[in-house]
Amino acid sequence: MGTPAFFHRPGANGRRGTRSVTLQMERQRLQVAFLLPLFLALLVLVLVPMLSLFGLSFTNYKLNSSQIRFTGLQNYLDLFRDKDFLNAAGNTVFMVFWSVLLQMVLGVAAALAIQRMRRLRGIVQALIVLPMVIPPVVAGLIWRILLIPRYGGIHALLSGLGITDAPAWLTDPVSARWVLVLVSVWEWLPFVVLFILAALDSLPISPFEAARIDGANFLQELFHLTLPLIRPVLSMVLVFRIVEGLKIFPLVFSLTQGGPGRNTEELTYFAYSEGFTKFRVGYASASSMLMFAVLLVLIVLFYGRKPKEKRRVKHQ
Repeated sequence: MGTPAFFHRPGANGRRGTRSVTLQMERQRLQVAFLLPLFLALLVLVLVPMLSLFGLSFTNYKLNSSQIRFTGLQNYLDLFRDKDFLNAAGNTVFMVFWSVLLQMVLGVAAALAIQRMRRLRGIVQALIVLPMVIPPVVAGLIWRILLIPRYGGIHALLSGLGITDAPAWLTDPVSARWVLVLVSVWEWLPFVVLFILAALDSLPISPFEAARIDGANFLQELFHLTLPLIRPVLSMVLVFRIVEGLKIFPLVFSLTQGGPGRNTEELTYFAYSEGFTKFRVGYASASSMLMFAVLLVLIVLFYGRKPKEKRRVKHQ
């Protein structure tokens, strides 16, 4: 008995394969068509300015001079001998370290507290977002008004609590740096809270129920279950906050303008001062490229670790 004729379709599989290849090619063309405007925008708005900045960093270009001379690595060598640049780098490390550390610790604590709320959770989430939607310059001006000695809101609050010898917040070298740190925490803590809260809400319930049956307390659940499970989100938020923490220029400009002295001058404000106050654009470009190199190293270290972790998980 022969095989039924409908099983013999020599051209069907070929046509189906050709159709799938054609659909795949059309899909790829559509993806390219959608991505091309974004790529062109990035090319014009990001790559071209970066290449211009990179080129200027090897020159002695000044805004008040029409002469441009190639100086090679001289700007970079001068930066490492410049006490003002090293001071700005130290201030940047101080502000980024403490602001990011406080944001991560307080963000985890606040997210855990909000997750356990039964009532008013939506209202609390809406209110906690408010500092983040305020433009950084406006936030700096608000806090500058609140911190006015003797007449500001903070002084009035402390006076009501019986504290009359409050420091001059923005003119004291020590308190001025901490003001910038705390205002940065106030502004960007909602970002950390929202991401961690979303991660907490997506966690499975069964591991926590099993841990409670075994007698685990809150701290044991936190350090052995919660934090390890949300580690990818914590890592991503940490990198975002380090990168964004380096862009603290709006707060410095609106609150202290690098003072008192140079005690709150960080790298972005140093580049601004060199480029638009002293007109040394080539020197300012070199300092900006150094900061960009540091950011690039941090991002490569973070994202370069991901494939290794995935391979390790597959082997396990």
